[in-house]
Amino acid sequence: MAAGAQIVWVLEQGPQFQDGTAVECEEVMQELGATQGWCVGDDETQPVADVFDDSPFAEGRGFDFIVPRSTMRIEYVTTHGTPSGNDNLTGDDILAAVQEVIAGQ
Repeated sequence: MAAGAQIVWVLEQGPQFQDGTAVECEEVMQELGATQGWCVGDDETQPVADVFDDSPFAEGRGFDFIVPRSTMRIEYVTTHGTPSGNDNLTGDDILAAVQEVIAGQ
């Protein structure tokens, strides 16, 4: 991405409720028309599977977080999906958040 960020797609569960694997993540990315990013299958995370699904960020929904390489700390979190209380930001909103985090370093 032009802002200097990289996207990591974490698939917690496949479209047919199958395990979230890196291979399944790649297939979902292609179906969504995504052309950039790294894929992670949450059922394959190490040393503990389902670390993202079990995190306080998930709560039955999708989430985005920004982690600068220089700090390796989560500097920004937003949620999206169907449950109420989600931020549901657009791609432009996420880009603005990335730029804000970068500017604050």
